[in-house]
Amino acid sequence: MTTLPYTARFVFIGLISACSTFFSARAASQTPPPQPESIAVNLSIERKQVAIGQSPWVDLTVENLSDHSIALHGRMCRVRVEGEKGEPPTTKVQRQMTDRLRPGEAPLREDENYLPMIWPKDIPGDSYTRKWKLDYLYDLSAPGKYTVYAECMDPSTEKSSTPKWLRTNTVQFTMQAPNH
Repeated sequence: MTTLPYTARFVFIGLISACSTFFSARAASQTPPPQPESIAVNLSIERKQVAIGQSPWVDLTVENLSDHSIALHGRMCRVRVEGEKGEPPTTKVQRQMTDRLRPGEAPLREDENYLPMIWPKDIPGDSYTRKWKLDYLYDLSAPGKYTVYAECMDPSTEKSSTPKWLRTNTVQFTMQAPNH
């Protein structure tokens, strides 16, 4: 008699496990496949050795991989710089672009924050390049080695609750004292 309740328990647990496996597999099969990215991004640097007081420039190339026109605008692309001691001090422009204004720091007026952000619609298969002047975004007055990369929001996910940010390759440059 005592084996019957245990047997019933094992059967019940087995049924629960089977149902759970069935519904998990069904839910997984109904998850839509990930969408392919609509753009490809690549970063290059104009000069790897830059004298302090001069500005390093990077070129961000965006290729349209979709079958329709796209547009990058607003804050859909951002640049990140890291030095040997972490992120160098940011300018107010960079803090505003990355939503990291300091407490009590007033946002820049539009005429103080001119950084062309509207890109023309891109024809499928075409690519275009945008230049970024890094000392407009960061204080690069300290000599040393730096790395930089960019992130661009995939335009096909712009209205999504979880937009997808695509990261470029990382490039390096060195800020040198002028006598080098």
